[in-house]
Amino acid sequence: MAKSKVKTKKKTSGKKTGAPPKARKARPAGKISAAASARKSAKGVRGKANTRGQKGSKKKLTGNSKNTTKVTLPRAIEPAQKKTAQSAQKPLAVSERPNPGQRKKSQSVGGGSTLKQTLLETIAAILPQEDLKTVRLPIEYARDEKFGDYALTAAMDKTFRELLAKDQPQLKNPRDAGAWLVNTLSGADNSSAVFERVEIAGPGFVNLTISPNVFFSFLTSAVQNPDLYGRTTPTEARKIIFEYVSANPTGPLNVVSARAAALGDCCCALLDWAGHQVFREYYVNDFGNQVVLLGQSCFLRALEEQSVPIKFSTKTNDTVTYPDGPGLPFPAEGYHGEMIRDVVREIVKRKTVLIGPRLVEHAASIAQSNDVPVDFISKHPAMQDIAKKLGEAAITVFLDMQKRDLERFRARFDSFYRESDLHKQNKVTAARNFLEGYVTRENGKQIFQSTKFGDDQDRVIVREDGRPTYLLADIAYHKTKMDRGFTEILNIWGPDHHGYIKRLAGALQAMGYPPEAFRVLIAQQVNLLEHGKPIVMSKRAGKFITMDTLMDEIPVDVLRYFFVMRSFDSHLDFDLAEAADTSEKNPYYYVAYAHARVRSITRKAAERGFVPAVETAEVRDLLKDIEWTADRRRLLFLVARFPEEVQDAARSLEPHRMINYLYNLANALSRFYAPKENRIIEQEPRIARGLLTLLQGVAVCLKNGLQILGMDAPEKMVREESTESAN
Repeated sequence: MAKSKVKTKKKTSGKKTGAPPKARKARPAGKISAAASARKSAKGVRGKANTRGQKGSKKKLTGNSKNTTKVTLPRAIEPAQKKTAQSAQKPLAVSERPNPGQRKKSQSVGGGSTLKQTLLETIAAILPQEDLKTVRLPIEYARDEKFGDYALTAAMDKTFRELLAKDQPQLKNPRDAGAWLVNTLSGADNSSAVFERVEIAGPGFVNLTISPNVFFSFLTSAVQNPDLYGRTTPTEARKIIFEYVSANPTGPLNVVSARAAALGDCCCALLDWAGHQVFREYYVNDFGNQVVLLGQSCFLRALEEQSVPIKFSTKTNDTVTYPDGPGLPFPAEGYHGEMIRDVVREIVKRKTVLIGPRLVEHAASIAQSNDVPVDFISKHPAMQDIAKKLGEAAITVFLDMQKRDLERFRARFDSFYRESDLHKQNKVTAARNFLEGYVTRENGKQIFQSTKFGDDQDRVIVREDGRPTYLLADIAYHKTKMDRGFTEILNIWGPDHHGYIKRLAGALQAMGYPPEAFRVLIAQQVNLLEHGKPIVMSKRAGKFITMDTLMDEIPVDVLRYFFVMRSFDSHLDFDLAEAADTSEKNPYYYVAYAHARVRSITRKAAERGFVPAVETAEVRDLLKDIEWTADRRRLLFLVARFPEEVQDAARSLEPHRMINYLYNLANALSRFYAPKENRIIEQEPRIARGLLTLLQGVAVCLKNGLQILGMDAPEKMVREESTESAN
């Protein structure tokens, strides 16, 4: 008899990137070594985006709605529970500004308000005092389901108690105010239709357990409008331009870029589902010294291909030295990686830039000298011109490569905005005029008084020789965002740019834009590990693992899940071995399997003649006959919560909250399967169809949640059998 094969691997050090608590880690299905990365990088420029199956992995995900996933799974999944306090999410690392565009009441596209909004409206209608109806009522998820579904903390709020004490002075104490809330909510005429229990706890918390009848309308909406369930329509939509990734176009994207792409794409999707207008932009830094160095590096590699000798420097302390003898000196800060050779070959193939034989001969004659100056290219106009053109061509090659990787990674952009266009259109120098009143002159420099906006020092925007600094170009770029009609700017930056926020925010305010129009999310660094050991990367040295390599070895679904599962302000230790694990210890497969399992049950139930209800009356009729045990009710509550989970994650720009929700839903589904009374095909027809309708709602939430996060929800997952045990 064949048995399931579960892979195991040795424990790695560092923070776990994905496995549930106390779960064993599995042996990786694929391996990426530094050497393998170098070999991959040496391939250089790719043509068509690589969509091959995963090397060394036994999982293959086709990415369509009828896909079948092959994955190692045990006969039953019962993981250690992962506790997540939904009300204790960490704040984002952002500029010190209020959240712009805080929404008022939103409507769920699938039908009516969200569950939380429904409760708040009900509570406000019950409260007797008019001023209490307008005050903000703080409500959060109960920290443990034994306390109920939500906790109303209004009694702990001083403003609420002061308003309450106007008519009832004895209710200044939080506990007394909480007791009054319990009596008021419990004694209302329609209380039993909404609340199953209303209880006081601690110093004044009011725990609310909602009647299952309230959840029925949300489940009905999920099965009737599955593609729309979770979408909401705000009272006032925001018009947002969201910039993310924006990696230097001087090489392929790496693991850091991949995380920024996943976070940014998920944030944009969440905002879209919350009903806002979002324009996704990638800023191309194709201007400045890095492009000059790239062009010179390409020029020298091109000459090397023509047998012109070049030599490289060594650095001791702060001293750069070149070996004695003939050869053209390669810039110490240039791009040394082998990939530059491949870029040059691609440029030649495209016939973008051609180096004439006379120029090659001239360079070869110069190389015969033993002391060629490091800046020899700048002293030869023809060479300088060719190097400039090669730099521009190399930028195009790398940008094409980046676009292919992003498309393969399912990160969509509406625009790739080039910095060079700002300079060509004179928008950089023009931006200085809009800062008038906040610019001083000193020793030929023009200085922006950013300290007036909270910066620690004023910043140079124009150098002594009249050249603009990078800051002025960035100011000009952000002004174009507002000029294009957007009312809100959102950026994702790395932790090394945190100090840059105030100077740029100050420039926008100096130009007359409101502080809340600009917000920066700081994504903390990614530490790339392999079996717990750090992998050192350097783009200029050509030692790094590319995003393309990652996607060859690990499925995109898994990569996106791991990159999004931590908050922006959390460092991520991304272990390649853990991500390559194809067992249920990998959290993406755990969630994906939950969806596939529901679909499997639906197919088997259909063979018995059981189909879920869709019409409103029939759904309610079937659900009212069900005994709502803890396992069943837990699923029903989570389905009803989905629209507000999407809305809350969009409002706070915390996509990891959706990860937590989906994992909790998959875990609740696993617990649901355990009792015999939940085996659908063994129930009498009405109960079977009612439970099947509940599971349809669960599948809708899993599928839509994964879709928001840019991941597939497979219809089938085939268990991999051990060849040894089959004999």
